[in-house]
Amino acid sequence: MSEPRIYTRNYIDSQCNFILTHGGIPSYLYDGNASTQYVTTGANNDATVSYVEFEFIDGGITQSRTIDTIIIKNHNLKNWALYSWDGSGWVIQFSIFGDTTSNKYIAFTPFSTTKILLYTSVTKTANEEKKIGELIVCNTKLVCDDMTKYDPRWRERSKEITLGDGSIHKVYMRDASGRLGKYEASARFDYVSKSMRDSLKAIKDEGQPFLWQPESVTVPEDVYYCHWSNAWDEKYISSFKGSGYEVVMNVKEV
Repeated sequence: MSEPRIYTRNYIDSQCNFILTHGGIPSYLYDGNASTQYVTTGANNDATVSYVEFEFIDGGITQSRTIDTIIIKNHNLKNWALYSWDGSGWVIQFSIFGDTTSNKYIAFTPFSTTKILLYTSVTKTANEEKKIGELIVCNTKLVCDDMTKYDPRWRERSKEITLGDGSIHKVYMRDASGRLGKYEASARFDYVSKSMRDSLKAIKDEGQPFLWQPESVTVPEDVYYCHWSNAWDEKYISSFKGSGYEVVMNVKEV
């Protein structure tokens, strides 16, 4: 296993104020489906710079957010950068040149801001419209110990219909973003310390959904917005292997 992480929710959501220099559908940036892409209009030239600005809003009020992680999925950007607003101007946080990946996971020193700006210019294939399947901006709540057991599965809405000739027709229901199934999983942590047990318990007791990244090293683009779905489940273990707490966490995608 690799290092699982728990984050806040994605701060890019429907409450944000968006400023788009070259159009596109902003909801595709946060719909939970990397296949549906935000695509610019009229920025299909590498000499054309495109900006997407996000102002963080909650309950109609501008909010400051602390950010230490960005995940960008299914994108075609070769040169791009992230800026934050310091109250009077834009400050560059990092820039990427010559990106060859389709999915990018970047952790950085935390900063707080009310607005961020994503700067895009050159695309991997020259002179394409700028495309982004999913943009996640969040803050780390907990870096977990490795899981002893991890059992992911998918739930889907489907119905089997028996036709007159005895054959089976299966009907699937997709969600609004086009996805067929929802993620869920069971994770078990063995021999965790009292401190880690308390941190996990605090997240459970918050009762709020969170972003769950089960494999931050091997598959960092797999991030799911989940509820902790089971009741708190712990045991204390002491054996020749050591001592500590066993904690079972079941998550279901929102």
